[in-house]
Amino acid sequence: MIALFAGYEGGLGDDVGTAAMAAVAVLTWLATVAAADLAARTGRRGPAEVLLRRLASRHERR
Repeated sequence: MIALFAGYEGGLGDDVGTAAMAAVAVLTWLATVAAADLAARTGRRGPAEVLLRRLASRHERR
């Protein structure tokens, strides 16, 4: 989101108000919650869980 609103990237911070920025933040959060719920319902692990399991299993093999 910083890339959208920062002056050195997308530069939208000067064109939209605080309410619009908050709405984008809430919509982004809702999208991530929906994606996490879908992944949980289908039995898929998230990227952090996959990484932690790989690191843990690597440590157990030694």
